[in-house]
Amino acid sequence: MKALTFLGAGRYETVTYVWEERSHTTRLFPEALARIFEPEKVIVFVTERAKTSRASESEPTYVETLQAKLGHRVEWVDIPEGRSEQELWEIFDRVASEVDEGDTILLDITHAFRSIPMIVFPIAAYLRKTKGVVIERIVYGAFDARNPYRMPPQPEDRVPIFDLTPLLELLDWLGGVEFLLRRSDAILLAERLDRIQREAWQRRPHGDLPKHLQSVARGLQSFSQALHLARPRDVMNHAHSLLATLEKAIPEAKLWAKPFALILEQIRSEAEKFAYDAPARLDKENLQRQLGLIEHFIEKGLWVQAILLAREWVVSWVALQRGDGDWLDRNYREQEIEGALGSAAQRHRKESVQVPDWFDRLPKSEETARLWNWLTQMRNDVAHCGMRKDCADTASIERRAKEMLRRLKALMNDMPEHVLYGARIVIDLKSLYDEVAKLDELPHYIERAKGLAGEGNEVVLTGQAPIWMYLAIAHALHGKARRLLYDSPVTGEVLIFDHTAR
Repeated sequence: MKALTFLGAGRYETVTYVWEERSHTTRLFPEALARIFEPEKVIVFVTERAKTSRASESEPTYVETLQAKLGHRVEWVDIPEGRSEQELWEIFDRVASEVDEGDTILLDITHAFRSIPMIVFPIAAYLRKTKGVVIERIVYGAFDARNPYRMPPQPEDRVPIFDLTPLLELLDWLGGVEFLLRRSDAILLAERLDRIQREAWQRRPHGDLPKHLQSVARGLQSFSQALHLARPRDVMNHAHSLLATLEKAIPEAKLWAKPFALILEQIRSEAEKFAYDAPARLDKENLQRQLGLIEHFIEKGLWVQAILLAREWVVSWVALQRGDGDWLDRNYREQEIEGALGSAAQRHRKESVQVPDWFDRLPKSEETARLWNWLTQMRNDVAHCGMRKDCADTASIERRAKEMLRRLKALMNDMPEHVLYGARIVIDLKSLYDEVAKLDELPHYIERAKGLAGEGNEVVLTGQAPIWMYLAIAHALHGKARRLLYDSPVTGEVLIFDHTAR
């Protein structure tokens, strides 16, 4: 470990510096740093004035004193005094150049001069990102917090050493927050939350340990990945689950991850916009949530996701207007719905083609045909990554994406109240337990089954499991599943109940 420290031109008093159970009495904090933390090398950054500074005329200079105390472990590096922006950058460069790839370093700002402490934190952040440096700690000998506080100070006065490393971690939190709020990318926040819980359990300090931060991390990551893959049903599902997980984590966040606790409300409001407990059920609310997601993509500059989802949104809108069929079946979407939309778009381009009668009976059918023709061109332009001579420029894509949102919103003015269902969930009950199903773990099995079933889906229960588990889970799915079936090699599918609205 390398210790990076500074020596100024102040008049330093002899006191006892204290860190946990260790202490050292000295006038110069770099000596206490070396004795208490025991780095292999102590690199002291020193100005020209500091080189000649001493406690009194009869005593050696601070540089001579430290050299005598630390011997071969100390290394001196000249720096300017930081009187200008250029000199501050020079200090930045000299500190950074003393650190090698993968070093573990201890940073001290106790005797740093003028504005130098302010640049230590960006230096630390820079070294971690560019050289893979491990920042063991950033410390500060808090001379003014000594106990007892006497004037003049006495050698017995105990000066606490503050650990300022959390201030560096705050920069990481801010980076994670910016990633999430600007681009809906939760990877940095998820990494920090996961690490906090893992390290807490490794250290096992006194008091309650965090139990929900890693669940929040996984929930955030799943939510973020679903957003970037433009998968609206997954976004709705993960957002719905994330809200419950965030609620459980509030007390832990306040104790273990204060920066996250401060932005937790913003994250919750972000998830609430998309949370929907029945993403496989197509209705007006589902389409409204998807439209909100398209608007979100446009706000975040995620143009590709916005355009791809907009095209699928129109297919779902037409399916709901038509009012029958499995809206999630690939053949139904591509052959029935997209086929009709394609024919209508061709007719709009004055081509001779047959359009299904049901499409012409839809509200705003002609407007929808024009929109589909326009969207298809834009989607193709994006999907081919500009590999065409006549491809649109990026500014045009941004402008048209915003226009696209206005056109989609216009279709929401005339929506039917009926519902379409399109998901079949198969739950293998054997997967819910390990070797043997245990009656006392039944509540856990039920919660897992309910989570897998979702809301408003057709659910099939199958697999090797005791009858009491089948009965309990079937009972728990009343009100959640639209249809429930039992399936086995002997009986085939057996309908348990069917709550499909007719």
